[in-house]
Amino acid sequence: MGIITPELEQKAFSSIGSTLEVPVLDFDGSITISNSRSATISDDANTSAMQSVSFTTYSWGFTMVPSAYHNNEISFQRDFSRKFLKFLYEFASTLDTACITALNTGKTQVFTDALVYTNVSDVLTATDAQESRIMADVGPMMEANDYFGGLHLIGNTGFQSLSAREKEHAKYNDEQREIQWLNKTLHFSNRVTNAVGNAATFYAVNAGSVGLLFRVEREALARRTSLTGHQWDIENLPLLNIPIGTYTYDSVGDQNAQFGAATVDNTRAMEKHYGFSVDVAVVTPYASDLTTIAAPIMAVAIQTP
Repeated sequence: MGIITPELEQKAFSSIGSTLEVPVLDFDGSITISNSRSATISDDANTSAMQSVSFTTYSWGFTMVPSAYHNNEISFQRDFSRKFLKFLYEFASTLDTACITALNTGKTQVFTDALVYTNVSDVLTATDAQESRIMADVGPMMEANDYFGGLHLIGNTGFQSLSAREKEHAKYNDEQREIQWLNKTLHFSNRVTNAVGNAATFYAVNAGSVGLLFRVEREALARRTSLTGHQWDIENLPLLNIPIGTYTYDSVGDQNAQFGAATVDNTRAMEKHYGFSVDVAVVTPYASDLTTIAAPIMAVAIQTP
């Protein structure tokens, strides 16, 4: 029952050229439960709306000259892999930044029970002495906001250091702290930053509350091949497991400057062009009023000693 349904995923993938909208219902906080029966039942209509999904386009590409690798210590495949991977890592970093930005924008501003912690600009902040306790308390605080699913914790290197130290106190060691990690899945990101005075920061996300939608261009959907040799297709990015639209074609030109003196003779050579693109939407829960309705995303920080 996650926020991204298979139907929405399929609809989004082929939505290029149109506005993708999702029907939503506003939270109704005015209802009451009566303590008596009445012969008259009053109406209580829901307020609905269409929420548009915002996509961002990510596109990159590079070229290869096959003949430039003749008598070359670097093979075609090795050079291709290096070019492909450097763009793949950059795309992963860029998408990670977009995801963390979405979590920060959609974080809860409501803390029904903050326990012993301080709310600092909608970030629940613990002292250094409370760092061990807050790992166990984040679950009850999410439950106080009426979110009871498993939790995904996404944090920076400070959070990673904390989690590693806490796991040292496991079974058969000095303390039993494994209960703090029940129903929690840990993720780490270099894009989660600390505010001044904090040593660790992480986001607690109720399972199924956040997701990604992807779409590709029209020609990739059709897997088109032009008479001039231009080809579009859909592939799956390795490591990231994300669908990507591909665009490839060949050209011929003067490639003598590719590798300096080593290719000075290559004045009439084939060049292969490889393009990749995908539109991505980071989907967070709809809320008619974040200031009064608790969101399933909680920002947490731990102060420096």
